[in-house]
Amino acid sequence: TLSPFSPTSAMFTNTSGIRPETNPRHLLSTAPVQRVRMCRRQTYSVLVIAATAKMGIEENMGPKSRMTLQVNVPKDLCMETYNEVLREMGKEARIPGFRAGKKVTPTILVGHYGLKNVKAAVLDALLNRALPEALAAVAEKALDESESIETEMEKMLEAFQGPVGQPTDDLLFSVGVDLVPEIRWKSSYKDIKVTVQAKGNANTIQKDADSEFRSRWKDLGTLRVVPNRGLEKNDVAVIDLEACLVNEDGSVGKEIPGVNNKNFRFDTSEGDGFLPGLVEAVVGMRTGETKEFDLTFPEDWYIESMAGCQGRFTTVLKELFWRELPELSDSLAPQLLKDCTSIEQVKANLLTSATDRTEQATESVVHEALTNAIAEIVEADLPDSLVIDQGRQNYSVRMLELLQAGQITKDVLNTMMSEEMVANYLEHQRDDVERVVRLTLGVGEIQRLESLEVDEAELEKEVKNSEAEFAKLGQECDPEKVREQAKELLEGALVLDWLKSTCEVTITPYESSETEGATAQESINGAVVYKFD
Repeated sequence: TLSPFSPTSAMFTNTSGIRPETNPRHLLSTAPVQRVRMCRRQTYSVLVIAATAKMGIEENMGPKSRMTLQVNVPKDLCMETYNEVLREMGKEARIPGFRAGKKVTPTILVGHYGLKNVKAAVLDALLNRALPEALAAVAEKALDESESIETEMEKMLEAFQGPVGQPTDDLLFSVGVDLVPEIRWKSSYKDIKVTVQAKGNANTIQKDADSEFRSRWKDLGTLRVVPNRGLEKNDVAVIDLEACLVNEDGSVGKEIPGVNNKNFRFDTSEGDGFLPGLVEAVVGMRTGETKEFDLTFPEDWYIESMAGCQGRFTTVLKELFWRELPELSDSLAPQLLKDCTSIEQVKANLLTSATDRTEQATESVVHEALTNAIAEIVEADLPDSLVIDQGRQNYSVRMLELLQAGQITKDVLNTMMSEEMVANYLEHQRDDVERVVRLTLGVGEIQRLESLEVDEAELEKEVKNSEAEFAKLGQECDPEKVREQAKELLEGALVLDWLKSTCEVTITPYESSETEGATAQESINGAVVYKFD
């Protein structure tokens, strides 16, 4: 039995909404990549091409690079399709009193399938014929999966008013599609000049290495139960944490997403990395105690709608530990860092790693300055589909970063990836998202204009890395899409390297405006204590 609900019928839905995607490698990438994807090309029979050539198509360019196509399918083509659909229905129908394959009249078929289903099946077949022809003229410029039928289904069915669903008029409908926006350069990208500050110096690199050493030493410690005192800084606590917004009138509002945790292991020696003020709020609590307090979310909180808001927290301290550290000696070196035989070797290797991280951080700042400069000189009439897609990816990247940093769990991640949360992010960050889209288009255009081609061996390596990340996250992947995204990632890197070698880049010495951090430590009763200048 023919179904009136083929893939084309899905185009009646609103495709401009935000749809969640899970695509780890693409979401984890931060380099600018070209995300303009062309509509998939399809092949059609000679019959369809000959038939659809009779259609009338009128193109109307609207704002945001969206084109509307007014399509007129003549009545005789509608009738031809109607007859073909009913012939196929007759072949497949199993009607009592009729042998299989015997010709069945339209009246009998309509009685068997229902008038509404027959009309819908004919309309679906017509759209499958008409859409390829209608979109053919813009296929090279159309954005993949941006097309949608803008005429209501009931309105189109008005063309089929015959007693057995046959067409009585031409079929008229509109289809909208986003086109790749045309780029306008405010100035030449070859004339870009940027100045950035180095991300560190000898002092900051040494402090970074010392911090890493302390962290590794701490990881070798043993947690001991705290029996007779309240929580102190540098303790490790297991807590239940709940939070709700505080309304302007002081009443408790809705639950705050991404904060509530059961059996949350809270290492107070890591400071306020999870939420500023939380350590101070829980100091003094004893095992089994419940405490309620208010905290204000920082302005740069990862959930934009919560930034600057006041929250009411309820914390239950379930377990409390202090950390006993092993004595430092060369025998501890292999545990601190693989293949090391002395504490001095550990420190030297960590210093080398800290130097590399600082250089990479400075390199990232240069990349950011260059990409910002590109975004500033690119003008384009951006389609909504590009902006929404980019916003979804930006938000997903941020959520995965929090997951990798251990600040949220997988369950919280699934909650945070709801359509409502993604839409809320896009509403508050649209200007930034549009800037990234302009950047993406600019990078893609530079790659094309300068004929920058990806090395095949590098591409294969990147594809394997991508597949490994999918496997690590327990996600299935589409090999074709993985390869496409890996290629885009490498193209973005090629453009950045080209810009660095072509444009004027100045790196000034690092200057710290922040208070110096921890400079010394000691162990008191096994608990790590940091001293600050």
